[in-house]
Amino acid sequence: MFFIDRLFMQQDHLDANLPLVGKHVIERVELETGEHLPPSVNQKILEGSYSTKLTIRCDGQRVRVEGNPSRWQRMDNLFGLQTLDECVAIFNCVLARHNLPPFTKNTRVGFRKSTRTEKLELFGNGAEITSIDWTVNHEVGKGRERSFIRGLSSMQIGRGRKPKLYPNGHSCYWGEGSEWAVTKLYNKAFELETHLRKDQRKKHNVSSGQLTYIEKLIDYCEELGVVREEHVLRQKLLKRHNLHLYGRVTESDFYPHLKDIETAMNTIQISHDEHQSIAHQLLAAGAVKTLRQANTTMNYFTLWQHGSDLREMLSESQFYEHKSRLKAIGIDIGQQFDVSRMCPTLKRSDPIEIKPLSVPDWYQMPVVEQSNVLPFKAYA
Repeated sequence: MFFIDRLFMQQDHLDANLPLVGKHVIERVELETGEHLPPSVNQKILEGSYSTKLTIRCDGQRVRVEGNPSRWQRMDNLFGLQTLDECVAIFNCVLARHNLPPFTKNTRVGFRKSTRTEKLELFGNGAEITSIDWTVNHEVGKGRERSFIRGLSSMQIGRGRKPKLYPNGHSCYWGEGSEWAVTKLYNKAFELETHLRKDQRKKHNVSSGQLTYIEKLIDYCEELGVVREEHVLRQKLLKRHNLHLYGRVTESDFYPHLKDIETAMNTIQISHDEHQSIAHQLLAAGAVKTLRQANTTMNYFTLWQHGSDLREMLSESQFYEHKSRLKAIGIDIGQQFDVSRMCPTLKRSDPIEIKPLSVPDWYQMPVVEQSNVLPFKAYA
């Protein structure tokens, strides 16, 4: 089931005289006429528990909040809030503490000319969604995350969006930098290991129980092979498909725009290949007693693989000794090497079965009311 990972919202109150909220304000004056223009206010960063952050801004008329409501005041967001109303309840609590009006649903809509494109666009009397991230978790099996991501990175998705596989193999992006939509796949355990564990260990007020919970969460993701799928839907796409007006859309209205990865998974079969060096195969099979013996035999295997005649290079006893060792792992150096008939380092190749990730009974799901009573402060 998809849930909301990040959400950017704003609402205009043209007839109001709201308090300015931000870190700095710049008063602007039209030099030719002396007319005072609306002030420019930069964003104010709020920090809650567990280093979670939201940003807020108000220039007297437009109220804007950006951030991850599913992550706010929580240690993690492996699973998050599934409805817009829950996310808006988080944002509205923050607005109330700054004496700003809440985000409201659009009850009236109309058309006006866009200031950017001069085309007619739909607008309303409530809050507007300017960006939203939808997320779902997949279970692909322990140790198979990179194989799964690498397999899907071989395909374009949507309307010719090309993949960008990162060098470490733990993440792949489609449409990176796009003003319309960005799709991501990444190894969740690796992300938690890299960021969450390191960040929480730096905090002095994190209890041993909380650290234990984090370790349990990382182990859970590693054991099941969790890959996260994310869809970033940006303002241009939202306005194009009339998905930007809060209260006029439902969660299901977004789902048709979250199908690209599912479509790709239905058209490709991805396998997980396990490779093992010849030396380690020899050790595992008991064909040799030491790694030095295994490496020596592997060196002769490499020469044979590249076309050398080992009978001319070795004495008869040496040749049959290495031949006997290699036959224990299914390689016969008495025959000419044929790459089309064998891949000596490939131990197994299994199709990857993809499952939706279930919520463990010990997982701490987000509770809006709980997040809204916790304190927070201005970070910058």
